[in-house]
Amino acid sequence: MTARPLFLTPLDVSLLRQLGRAASLVEACRQLEITRDRGGYRLRRLARLAGGPVVRARRGGSGHGATQLTSRGARLLERASAPLAVDPRPSRARPGERPTFLQGPWHESPQPNIVVGGVQLFVGFRAVEGETVSVELDPESVILATRRYPTSARNVLAGTVREVRHRGPGTGPVSARVTVGVGGFLVEAAVTDRSVEALRLATGRRVILYVKATALQRRPGRAPRSPTRGSRPY
Repeated sequence: MTARPLFLTPLDVSLLRQLGRAASLVEACRQLEITRDRGGYRLRRLARLAGGPVVRARRGGSGHGATQLTSRGARLLERASAPLAVDPRPSRARPGERPTFLQGPWHESPQPNIVVGGVQLFVGFRAVEGETVSVELDPESVILATRRYPTSARNVLAGTVREVRHRGPGTGPVSARVTVGVGGFLVEAAVTDRSVEALRLATGRRVILYVKATALQRRPGRAPRSPTRGSRPY
């Protein structure tokens, strides 16, 4: 496997773990409540990052085919338990899954962080003190809640829902995008319709965002846009 640094979202890790237990990709996706197409997309992304397939499919037989982790996939899971590295390359998000782009100066103290819109965001990469850096945040890496609870996420941010967009039928359980205003910027979060209902997410709803420092992925160069209140974060 290539030695390039890797960035895994919580969904990537959960999918690999399920594939280590489930009999097939279809079963793993069913357990995670995502479509098979979505699972296949995440596996293709991981294969690009890892330098080769992370699962091996076997067709036919009495078991009607099966899927198992390759040695690359197994090593990814081993590395997932350690602090995750950051892939500095821009992601190739599908339409409707555009990441949040942010930009701000990097500081070393009290721990590596950038300041965006007056908000301090802890990050998992190194830079030069005071250097302006650009980062992106995968919507699937953002956890929304209506109250605070113990978590390993370094970034716990209070925000207000600005918009809830439903993607319509045929897109699987992860079918809504929630735009949240935090300080002077906006963040996109991917949630299920069931979560929208359970959390009563609607414009004006106060929420708490939980984001791991390693989920803020550094991009080369400048972000295509530096979002502020009233603008989209992409």
